[in-house]
Amino acid sequence: MAAFIEILITLAALLALCLFVHVKTGLASGAAPLAALCGTMIWYSVLGSVHLLLLAGFLWFAAALAAAVWLWRHRKMLRWREILSPAFVFFVLASLAVLVLFAARRPVFNEWDEFSFWGIAAKVVKTENQLYTFHPGEMRATTFVPGLIMLDYAFQFLGGAFAPWKVYAAYDILYFAIFAAAFSMLRRRQWYLAVPAAAVLTLTPFLMTVYQRDIYVCNVYLNAYADIPMGLLFGAGLVLYFAPRKKTPAVVCSALLAITATCIAKDMGFALCLIAAAIVCFDLLFLEKEDVPFFCLKGLWGKLCWCASLVTAPVAAFLGWAAHMAVVLDMNRFDVGGAENMGMVQMVATGLCELVGIGRTEKFTQIMQSMWQALYSTRVTMFSLGGPQTRLGRLLNGSGMIVILVILSILLAAFLLGDRRMKLRVAWASLWSTLGFAAFYIFTGFTYVYVFKDGFGYQLGDYNRYIYPYYIGWFILAVSMLCASLKNTAPGGWGALFLLVLCGGCIWRANAFLQPQLTVLDYPESVYLERREQEAAAAAAKKHLTEDDRIFLVSLAPFGLEWFQYYYEFYPDVFVDYSFGCGPDFTPETVRMPEALPKFFTEEQVAYFSTQPFTGEVWCEYLRASGCTAVFMDEWTGSFVNDYGYLFSDGLKSGAQLYRIVDTGTQMRFVPAGEEAVS
Repeated sequence: MAAFIEILITLAALLALCLFVHVKTGLASGAAPLAALCGTMIWYSVLGSVHLLLLAGFLWFAAALAAAVWLWRHRKMLRWREILSPAFVFFVLASLAVLVLFAARRPVFNEWDEFSFWGIAAKVVKTENQLYTFHPGEMRATTFVPGLIMLDYAFQFLGGAFAPWKVYAAYDILYFAIFAAAFSMLRRRQWYLAVPAAAVLTLTPFLMTVYQRDIYVCNVYLNAYADIPMGLLFGAGLVLYFAPRKKTPAVVCSALLAITATCIAKDMGFALCLIAAAIVCFDLLFLEKEDVPFFCLKGLWGKLCWCASLVTAPVAAFLGWAAHMAVVLDMNRFDVGGAENMGMVQMVATGLCELVGIGRTEKFTQIMQSMWQALYSTRVTMFSLGGPQTRLGRLLNGSGMIVILVILSILLAAFLLGDRRMKLRVAWASLWSTLGFAAFYIFTGFTYVYVFKDGFGYQLGDYNRYIYPYYIGWFILAVSMLCASLKNTAPGGWGALFLLVLCGGCIWRANAFLQPQLTVLDYPESVYLERREQEAAAAAAKKHLTEDDRIFLVSLAPFGLEWFQYYYEFYPDVFVDYSFGCGPDFTPETVRMPEALPKFFTEEQVAYFSTQPFTGEVWCEYLRASGCTAVFMDEWTGSFVNDYGYLFSDGLKSGAQLYRIVDTGTQMRFVPAGEEAVS
């Protein structure tokens, strides 16, 4: 209950900032939450990077309190008919609903990358009150940009304990702010447009990511990965600019905040934010006829300054994080490494040369051909009509090409239904967003050629995760432009009918792939049964341990995910050794890889332990060298007992999970926790 009250206060503070922004700048009330959240991400990221995270939180809440006081003192000037627009009401109700749902159900992290970075990083930041780069521990992925983790921290700031469900709530509140901004131009009397638009937008993350019926919970709204929010933020900068008809400094500034937030959502966000900035800059320079002052500058000079800001802000964010990495982590962000060990500029230059035929390699040819084929043959979305296994059948069966056709159809409807000014705006936005997709798609191909290992690159590993962020942002833009075209049309016209048909089609496809018990609406507790058991096991073990202990984890379950899960559970109370005692290959014949050894090992220790078979004697030597004081047994097999059982005082028959390491200097034994004193 306390955690719910804490995050409810944070939401109230956010709403105070939103209303203040709306009243003082004239930004639509439905767009204000997105501007405030993007500003929050940037604010915490900047101060967190210079080790002032606690100060950032106190100042943020102080600003919210000041805004609330100002609003109360000027409450008579508040125009509630404008404030309570369909978009703002949608944002408030959806945010409250997700807070109540998650506070009651308390979902926990369950996906691989949540434990290797996205979840553990959020826990590190909340627990230490500093950016994860200052306290990386055994996290091997510390170079990711901090925007989304800082958004999590903003909603975790109040309260003493870290709550995983608050991370999901923070993400989803950001989603709802983006959806609200996409139809923020609609007035109260246009509910007949707002309701279907809200339904389409809410289903967008499902439609663009779930490409086959599954028996597992679809975790679109229960996921801490960055791909979906990055794609939505890409669309956010565009909808903040294109949703209102009149382009004011507040509108352009809010778009600038969203474009910058895209840059710090994930590394690939830098490419997406530059595309969004280019689309906005073209419209501002060549299509916007009215003045958009930049402080005292008006006319062309004012617009040029806004364009320079739209490009400079994300570039500054990119370079700022590069400087932070160089100072804190001693790493070069421009060195992408990978299979070809190239720098970023060299990768792009080499890729463009090979693209036009200069020095083209067989690897480049094969992977780019695979990328082209994947565009019309790989299932990536719910927009699937089925069909025979022909080229046309595969295209209609959820491929990226059919998504492009759907998006362009929506943009065509926005073009046909808009007035002359809107037609021009939609036409150019459609052209540049299509060219932007082509550039993004080719750049993604470059990463498969030059960054990823050959096996992953040739197979286009995680293809859908790398591509659907653009589809998501592009789709959001198309729906928003359709709503903008329909804003001034009469009720009951062809435009409203088209939006209803689109809404019905989206619901039809979602219903064909999803059931309530497989979504955030009604997921069963059994989804988290194993994770609840791990929480309980770690909590029981921590009663016998202190922060001076170091655990060696043994888990013979496949894939090694358990190490990350238990590292997350024990953090920060007890340190889990980066032993990679996980996986079915824990045998006396196994030779440890150098990267699976602690960072503090000397070169001689790394050379020794990465060449010796992991016998019981070598295991004991490793435990002495690493400073481990306990062994935690998660899962083991009969063959493990045969190979290593002699090291355990109970022969692994007592059912204990935590064993103390008792070392006499000449002999080492593992004793069930609580019995070591007797031994």
